[in-house]
Amino acid sequence: MDLKKKIKSLPVSPGVYLMKDGSSGIIYVGKAKDIKKRVSSYFRSQAALPVKTVALVSSVRQIEYITTNTEKEALILENELIKKFHPRYNVLFRDDKTYPHLKLDTAVDFPRLEIVRIKGAPESKSGKAKYFGPYPDVTSLKRTLKIIGKIFPLVRCNERTFKSRLKAGVPDRCLDYQMGQCLAPCAGRISRKEYGKIVRDIRLFLSGRKERLTRKLAGEMKKSSDKLDFEKARMTRDRISSINSITERVNMRGTTIDKLDLLSKKNELLELKKALGLKRLPVLIEGFDISNISGKEPVGSMVLFRDAEPQKSGYRKFRIKTVDSIDDVKMMKELVKRRYARVIKDKLQIPDLIVIDGGKGHLNGARTVTMGLGLKNIPVVGIAKSEELIYVPGRNKPVYLARSSSALHLLQRVRDEAHRFALSYHRKLRHKKEFS
Repeated sequence: MDLKKKIKSLPVSPGVYLMKDGSSGIIYVGKAKDIKKRVSSYFRSQAALPVKTVALVSSVRQIEYITTNTEKEALILENELIKKFHPRYNVLFRDDKTYPHLKLDTAVDFPRLEIVRIKGAPESKSGKAKYFGPYPDVTSLKRTLKIIGKIFPLVRCNERTFKSRLKAGVPDRCLDYQMGQCLAPCAGRISRKEYGKIVRDIRLFLSGRKERLTRKLAGEMKKSSDKLDFEKARMTRDRISSINSITERVNMRGTTIDKLDLLSKKNELLELKKALGLKRLPVLIEGFDISNISGKEPVGSMVLFRDAEPQKSGYRKFRIKTVDSIDDVKMMKELVKRRYARVIKDKLQIPDLIVIDGGKGHLNGARTVTMGLGLKNIPVVGIAKSEELIYVPGRNKPVYLARSSSALHLLQRVRDEAHRFALSYHRKLRHKKEFS
């Protein structure tokens, strides 16, 4: 379906739209009260559009959308998708903006949740303050905080008021206490230990670990029931019900994002297959790199990616044994030979693609080894750091992939992870030698 037909078929409803380039990479995510009207506005007259928007429109080849019940939901989903896929044309939620976060300061005896504005990603040097977010809309966040307060009755007054009530020891004038939305630790109505349990529960909730939290609460409810404390059991049951209710819509949205994530990874693999002329989808990729300083303590690494995601249980590290000179090509040949001799011996799964960190020399060396082992059908490619060119056996010229190409991004992730793993092992050996 071409863009004009696609735009005509867009829904007249709130939601988000995802603009993709020719390689199916997401380049822009936007929200709209009316998806069809908003997207159409990009393609009418470009004369009045900013230069950046014109550049965006000229790159768009596909448009997808997700409908939501309200514009507020679209705003939240837009932010989640931007954080997930980092589209290059999005600027609204860059890290140099100031976002509302929820702060939980566990340095005090009775922590409270506060809305704070933080620039970029929050850090806590003391490890005492925990931050959750960012949240794109402070009005919605305040409403959410009220709902959270009904489920998890933490202290809601400020520090000064809390201290004055702590001295008085009387919470009767506290409206939150009267409404059951605060357990009055200021008057000793709840111990620090019991209050700490609620703090741990809210951390699980805000971290998205709903299943673990509900299992924990279900266990507490059973214990209360076994002790014939039916009032406490009822309160815990109501809390579980409220948690399920508030997270139901979030879970639905999360499922949508997971599907988009899977689709994005599938597109990466399809593009890589096409770009390299592979016979099958590169579901299983193994990447190799060498690390040494002037030939000292040379090591190698192998990383494994399945469905475009790293599988750390499959990583392997090697100490170079047969090469004494400073010769990265020979080291790479040793590394590849040891790996695939073991694969053949132990009848392990053969990868769909081998990625070598290096240029033509490294690639030819690795290819000679795989051919010698009888693994003629495994595609081997090299990726050179300087210009990010892809070297493929049998091609006179390297393959150039656009910087925005998701296939290139996947190869870079494999290469960079192999480099990181090799460097980490090399540093460990050097440190061990220096202090032994």
